[in-house]
Amino acid sequence: MKRDIISVLDMQNDLEDILALAQRMKKKEADGPIHSLKGKTMGMIFEKPSLRTRVSFEIGFYQLGGNAIYISPNEVQVGKRESVHDVAKVISRYVDVIMYRAFSNEIMKQLAEHATVPVVNGLDDIEHPCQCAADLLTILEHKGDLKGRKLTYIGDGNNVCNSLLLGCAVVGMDMNVACPEGYEPDPAILDKANSIAAGNSCKMQVVNDPETAVEGADAIYTDTWVSMGDEAQKAERERIFAPYQVNNALLSKAKSDVIVLHCLPAHRGQEITDEVMDGPHSVVFDEAENRMHAQKAILVTILGDPSVYD
Repeated sequence: MKRDIISVLDMQNDLEDILALAQRMKKKEADGPIHSLKGKTMGMIFEKPSLRTRVSFEIGFYQLGGNAIYISPNEVQVGKRESVHDVAKVISRYVDVIMYRAFSNEIMKQLAEHATVPVVNGLDDIEHPCQCAADLLTILEHKGDLKGRKLTYIGDGNNVCNSLLLGCAVVGMDMNVACPEGYEPDPAILDKANSIAAGNSCKMQVVNDPETAVEGADAIYTDTWVSMGDEAQKAERERIFAPYQVNNALLSKAKSDVIVLHCLPAHRGQEITDEVMDGPHSVVFDEAENRMHAQKAILVTILGDPSVYD
């Protein structure tokens, strides 16, 4: 039976196993790639452009011995030029897995419903599960553990924030979200994260004050204030989010060994300063590299045999 990764919840039962696999894969492949998915093909459907998503998936699948095909926004136009049903059925005849970077979570779910091969969410308007896996892998590498740690997310309660809430709840991390009123994360996802957190001895909180939110934080996370699709609100968002900049003054309120993450692309001087982005607390570029490692672990989990990395 095929396994889709549309939400972090699709990894709820084995997220920590996937992170551990990513660590083993990095160590074992230091001497060269292991072609555990040799002969497999991945179709990559892009509605939104991305440096990290394309390169990390394409190179990562190549390192696993497979072949990745890039399908540009103009070639498919899922649900517009051709129905979601027909796109899913046709592509499933050609490839072993589909990576879809989409505007709509609803269309993402429809594609997964009709595809006969696994579908992996490379981002939609509700979640970004692969980014979340990379983020947790980065924190794990730098902190040694996840349970009992505290992540503070500063800024827009967007798709990345939604996935982090679920991911932190699953692994037992506390998470604070500091955002302006009206820019909170998805309420249904927050409720689900709280429900999971209650069973894992951690808690999720949404506040408006960033200084309060970072107290005791092991990691601080930020993202762009203006996501793709929000360009018409650019000036208003920049004004509203100005007090939510991650800078050295804010870092001084957190733990002395706090690490700083950003999923990129970054707008330096807006949501994060150069001093923080390039400073000793930043693990942003480790995090960017870990997109590839986390995604490889996800792909091996749903398509291959993780035991080859034991």
